[in-house]
Amino acid sequence: MEKSLFGFIWKYSARQQIFILMVTVLTYPVVYVLLELPKLIVNDAVQGANFPRAILGFDFDQIPYLVLLCLTFLFLVVVSNSLKFYLNVYKGRLGERMLRRLRFELFQRVLRFRLPHFRKVSSGEIIPMITSEVEDVGGFIGEAFALPAYQGGMLVVQIGFIFMQDPLLGLAAISSYPIQGYVIPYLQKRVVILSRQRVRNVRVIADKVGESITGVAEIHANDAAAWHSADISERLYENFRIRYEIFNRKFLIKFLNNFMNQLTPFFFYLIGGYLVIEGNLSIGALLAVIAAYKDLAGPWKELLSYYQMTADVSVKYQTVVENFDPPDIYGAERLTADDKVQLSGDLKFDNVSFSGGAAGQEVMDISLTVPAGTASAIAGHDGSGRSEVLQLAAGLVSPSSGKICIGDHDLDKLTDSTLGREIAYVGGAVHVWTGTIRDNLYYGLRHRPLVPPERTGEDLRNYNRRISEAKLTLNPVYDLDAIWEDLPAASVENENQLDQKALDLLKAVRLDNDIYRLGLQSRFDPSLDDGFADKILTVRKSLADRIAKEPSLKGLVELWHRDKFNASASLADNLFFAVPSDPEITMDQVPDLEDVKAFLSETGFDKKLQKIGLKIAETMLELFSNVSGDSGLLGAYSFITLDEIPDFERIVRVAKSGQQRPGLSDADRSRLTGLAFKLVPARHRLGVMDDNLKAEVIEARKRFLEDVVRNNDKFVAFDPDVYLPPLTIEDNLIFGRARVDRRDARRRIDDVIRAIVEETGLRQPIVYAGFGYHVGVAGSRLSAGQRRRIALVRGLLKNAKITILDDIATGMTEEDKVLRDSLRQILSGRTFLYGTSNAEIAAEFDQCFELDQGRISDKG
Repeated sequence: MEKSLFGFIWKYSARQQIFILMVTVLTYPVVYVLLELPKLIVNDAVQGANFPRAILGFDFDQIPYLVLLCLTFLFLVVVSNSLKFYLNVYKGRLGERMLRRLRFELFQRVLRFRLPHFRKVSSGEIIPMITSEVEDVGGFIGEAFALPAYQGGMLVVQIGFIFMQDPLLGLAAISSYPIQGYVIPYLQKRVVILSRQRVRNVRVIADKVGESITGVAEIHANDAAAWHSADISERLYENFRIRYEIFNRKFLIKFLNNFMNQLTPFFFYLIGGYLVIEGNLSIGALLAVIAAYKDLAGPWKELLSYYQMTADVSVKYQTVVENFDPPDIYGAERLTADDKVQLSGDLKFDNVSFSGGAAGQEVMDISLTVPAGTASAIAGHDGSGRSEVLQLAAGLVSPSSGKICIGDHDLDKLTDSTLGREIAYVGGAVHVWTGTIRDNLYYGLRHRPLVPPERTGEDLRNYNRRISEAKLTLNPVYDLDAIWEDLPAASVENENQLDQKALDLLKAVRLDNDIYRLGLQSRFDPSLDDGFADKILTVRKSLADRIAKEPSLKGLVELWHRDKFNASASLADNLFFAVPSDPEITMDQVPDLEDVKAFLSETGFDKKLQKIGLKIAETMLELFSNVSGDSGLLGAYSFITLDEIPDFERIVRVAKSGQQRPGLSDADRSRLTGLAFKLVPARHRLGVMDDNLKAEVIEARKRFLEDVVRNNDKFVAFDPDVYLPPLTIEDNLIFGRARVDRRDARRRIDDVIRAIVEETGLRQPIVYAGFGYHVGVAGSRLSAGQRRRIALVRGLLKNAKITILDDIATGMTEEDKVLRDSLRQILSGRTFLYGTSNAEIAAEFDQCFELDQGRISDKG
């Protein structure tokens, strides 16, 4: 990586910088003529004599001559500004391209860091460097050569023009430059040092904030919020102190610049006025000099700012280089090479040593052999070197001495294209990517794009534009919309077989039931598979028939019916009898939609709902206003949280005072309406829903369906004969609400659904629907066990020659034993390396290597 900022700029944009300089040079004569024309207009056209004047064979009287000069001035203004516009756009585009190139190179370097390096730096330090700290570098790159060339050229042109009018005035114009040229850089040195300190301090703040977010559970569990707050406060004060000193010095520099710039006009008025009085200088020339100096201040100020910006951006670039150019970084070919070597033969460690930088992360003089096609165990407690040996075997870390080979191939000389495809590794700390379960299951098969999509028309033109930009910035030209799954690697021929194989492996690791439950909670787009939606509707009808016929099930579910009130559903569900077609819009947000607001106001139901909300608020305050937030009652039974109690006390007080209309704001009324919509009559027996009100809700429902939902694609009405995409698969199956006044209703209905699903062969499609379940940020919507088993299936799907598992199913339960047996069966005939801290489990394998303090203590 280039050590100097200007070296980086010149290496990757020399041709573009030269072109910018050439266009910049074209502006010099235009600017000079623009300075000369005002003098001609005043002295020659306005005050001149001897008309008409002959220009290019044409005679011009005084007025036409004035118009000609003015039109020429206007034309040159347009030319000058057009050149500026073109240069600015070109420089901006060049800067963004170079910024993209720089950011991508930094990201690639992160991928080339050796694993132990990540124990020295955190994501809180790396992320700001790639995103925010290099932002200024992109803006500077386009200006790196163009700004000093353009502004310096303007400065020379304008100073030359002033000297042409009078040498004494020229000396006055540049009199302050030597002082500014010495003082400003001297003061700027300290600003540069402070800027570097600020950058480092901000990185520490980012690291501390990121660490606090990661460990927020520990902060709450140990009541350590005050300590972390004090730590961040101290860092923020340090940042304030540095910035305050930077402000003082920057504004001092600005003060000196402004003073020097204002001092020069003093000499102009004094010396120029004297020369005009003595008749040695014309009024037009003095006005032109003053106008030129007014323009002169801009380039000089820009050059001083450029010097400051250069120092600041160079500091940021150099600090970034220091962090992204460690001496032991992997070569670029390890990441980008696409050559694949078939690994076969024994796995051999030959006097291998490794240090992760701390005690318990060391391996010393290890020699072992794992015969090809056998299952071996690496046993040892945490800190024994077990995990390090497994990472060495996977090629994830490199030995400091010794050699690791598979057959004749040295692992340290192989690229990711071989290691990542021929070896499957699942460590103790797994990572699940933000996305769907399917994305994570097939992640290990996405090495390169295989089948490009068909593109035509505008889509093809946009794609070609993206590819062109990628080539200009040395970014990869891979098509993200292509098919990436390497089906032959998984030993399947099509996507259906891949899904089936993934399902078989999920069954083998005992995760299929979890995926089935997640599938029930997923939404499904019926346009993708009409047959699946039809099956859901069939099961819905079968479930409704069974509930109606079997006395033991009757009354467990309140089905949706257009003419009936559902006491187990919320008042919002009952009133609207529809759901938003956009799944991102929740029922709590529906009352805020403009169509719904208009309907409630037109029918007068908004006031009725506000009255219901007011009654609920009064009851909640009466019951829970004196209840401690730690009691649990508030969360279990109240509509109102502890923080909302003061607000609702105020709302109730204003409403009772008889000043409801002028006293309650629109926001207050909206909160009362929202409170009413949360009411579930069968659960919240507050006596606010009588039969008359229920009848009014049903009548309003019919009108809402007719006036708002009908011919409105924003809503989907409840219909027993239609699949409802905004609802989950489970809600579509039940098409109602389980009775909330029956404790066992939910469980018994689940059993019935499971039985009918099995009978109709719908379980497998529901599991496939679960493949589309979004796992949240880094798998936050999954349990730790689910994340681990998804990572395990991801590794098994690769069909790798060597599989390495660490700390997987290391318990002594029957389920763990069955899983280990399944893994040995699945991986039979392939090299299998298994890490465990339990010697009894290790004895189940063909051979065992026991580690203690980084050395092999026993071979069995």
